[in-house]
Amino acid sequence: MKLIHYGSKIYNPEKIRPIFNRYVKPSGGLWTSPIDSQYGWKDFCKAEDFRECNEDNSFIIELKINTNILVIDSFDDLNLLKWLPFHHMEFPDFEEAATRYNAIHLTDRGQRETRMTNPRNLYGWDCETVLILNKTVIL
Repeated sequence: MKLIHYGSKIYNPEKIRPIFNRYVKPSGGLWTSPIDSQYGWKDFCKAEDFRECNEDNSFIIELKINTNILVIDSFDDLNLLKWLPFHHMEFPDFEEAATRYNAIHLTDRGQRETRMTNPRNLYGWDCETVLILNKTVIL
């Protein structure tokens, strides 16, 4: 799978920070979308007039073969994550997930099925996404 990241021309592993829990979207890691996604980050930004995603300010990477990827393609797949309480909701324990998985791939279908669910959801993951948790799997 080829992945694209917008906002930088060159992949620099030094810029990738360890995963740190922060509600429904962690800090750290590397946020990407599959280049063949039907609705990836570039599509979301265009639809929401959020920001310009220019090919000249992006890079493409691939992951090593046999990378341990958690694929979230349905609501039931959320149960593969450990969850932490937060007020009346829960959010994924991404730090724990990073000990078991190298990346999380939220498919387009998975995004639709997990966006507005309660108490567990991935609201804010607005498109098909691959969050790389462990930079050592990047070729």
